[in-house]
Amino acid sequence: MHKIYFSQNNKTVRCKMGEWSTVYGPVPSWRLGFSLGIDPLKPPKTCTFDCIYCQLGKTVKKVSKPEDVYPHVSTRKILKDLEKTLKKVDLKNVDYLTFSGTGEPTLNPNLGEVVDEVKRLINDKPIAILTNSSLLDRETVRRSLKKMDLVVAKLDAPNQKLFKKINRPSNGITLTSIIKGLKSLRKEYSGRLAIQIMFVKSTMGEKLNTEKEVVEGLTRIIEKVSPDEVYINIPTRPPSENHVTIPENQEIEKISKMFGERLNWIKVVSRMATSKTWKKMEKKVLEDLEKRIMETLKRRPCNLKDLTEIFGVPEKTLSLHLNSLVEKGKILALKYQGLTYYKLANL
Repeated sequence: MHKIYFSQNNKTVRCKMGEWSTVYGPVPSWRLGFSLGIDPLKPPKTCTFDCIYCQLGKTVKKVSKPEDVYPHVSTRKILKDLEKTLKKVDLKNVDYLTFSGTGEPTLNPNLGEVVDEVKRLINDKPIAILTNSSLLDRETVRRSLKKMDLVVAKLDAPNQKLFKKINRPSNGITLTSIIKGLKSLRKEYSGRLAIQIMFVKSTMGEKLNTEKEVVEGLTRIIEKVSPDEVYINIPTRPPSENHVTIPENQEIEKISKMFGERLNWIKVVSRMATSKTWKKMEKKVLEDLEKRIMETLKRRPCNLKDLTEIFGVPEKTLSLHLNSLVEKGKILALKYQGLTYYKLANL
């Protein structure tokens, strides 16, 4: 049994679980479609930041560099987990393989080697990484990222004071080094580079990164980096700090407009907080999920547990869609040895 740590109500909680896997999903992503996740770090949450909005809670192991993390998750462990997952998951149901998980993925010094080996298993599926940008000033880290198809890099503040307030970095990590790293990566990297900004507010009256002068500062930095895309994001899950809240829809619209006007040669993608936008996004994701269920059942009958493992979606959600497809006459539900299996109706 493995001991897994996570943060809950600002306390570190230890729980026991079975064999821990570095591969999870596929899960629906607002940026990447259906993403099969690869976590190159071992729990507990290990990161160079302790962001006030992090959905994983407080950072348990706050470090400054890869050398501070030991033992590292081995390439062999990741490949073993991926091979096991690919026996159950149809790659046709996956849009991206994404390095992300319980902390900052670039803390694994074997990252470049892992990418090389993963590519042998996934044919031409694109590979992405979600990074907080803290280690981009390291040539070894940039060399690993250059092997990927998409790098989504964090930038939440235009000055050191606000950077420390929002991201709470480890000692020695500065905004200056991050910007330097982003510029270097842009020069060296031929893939798609996206900068993601998490816009947040506080119930404590603190001014964070939705202020006009802050947004203007961010646009100036991004203009110099010249990424292919900018992702305007908001928290959608409980944040690490209770005082963190989501900006008003009107504020996000105004911020999106500023980015669009000042960086009109860069694609700006906004994650709107309006219920109307969320419903459209949710509808698209769920329609896509039903199509993927049909594609999977075209190859073999599956039960609820099979489909949960394949799609990384809660059983309750999958049950609703399976029942809907049965009612529409698109699939059949068959009992076999105490389990319900689903298959296409026209097979």
